[in-house]
Amino acid sequence: MRMRMWMMTTLNNVAFIIGNGRTREGFDLNLLVGHGTIYGCNALYRDFKPPYIVPDFLVSIDDPIIAEIEKSDFPQDRFIVPPKDEQYEPAEFNPGQPRSNAGMNAMMEAIKADHDVLYCFGFDFLLKSEVCLDNLYKDTNAYGPDTATSYADSFRRVRYFEWFANKHPDVSFKMVFPNGKDPFHSMKTKNVIGINFGILEDKIYTLNAK
Repeated sequence: MRMRMWMMTTLNNVAFIIGNGRTREGFDLNLLVGHGTIYGCNALYRDFKPPYIVPDFLVSIDDPIIAEIEKSDFPQDRFIVPPKDEQYEPAEFNPGQPRSNAGMNAMMEAIKADHDVLYCFGFDFLLKSEVCLDNLYKDTNAYGPDTATSYADSFRRVRYFEWFANKHPDVSFKMVFPNGKDPFHSMKTKNVIGINFGILEDKIYTLNAK
């Protein structure tokens, strides 16, 4: 994956996918409002208050966090629990069909809604460092030791994401990370690139100033 300048496209086809890897910490997600549809994952809603301008939609596939969200004040008509058959990696990719992850399901929901430019934050399994094992909500409800990932699991997620991106060649996946972050795992994809916080922020500030 290579770093490239960010190019603005039409709002209708842009979606922001917000994973909960630690690298997204420090980026003000409110900056994204008005520039595309925001899909959050799992406990992201905890960081915001009604009427929940962020996110536009919240996606989850794990029972403990689903139960929490259903009891919360997050608008239930904007809460997405994907069909069971979409909550597992496809047999075409992995016959064993292990559990997927909310980030990948959020990408699926965006693509189903005809978004073909996805800016993805906090997908730290792509990085070759210990940060890939961390999560912003670690040691809180629904994020206990039993949910912790491993290097092997992170690498499997890389391969699944690579397969998924190649299955959607008309979708542009832009992975957003802090400036100078750790190197990415290599992938054989033509539609996945990396961009820096600074490039994205500068472009948004410029657009907001018009």
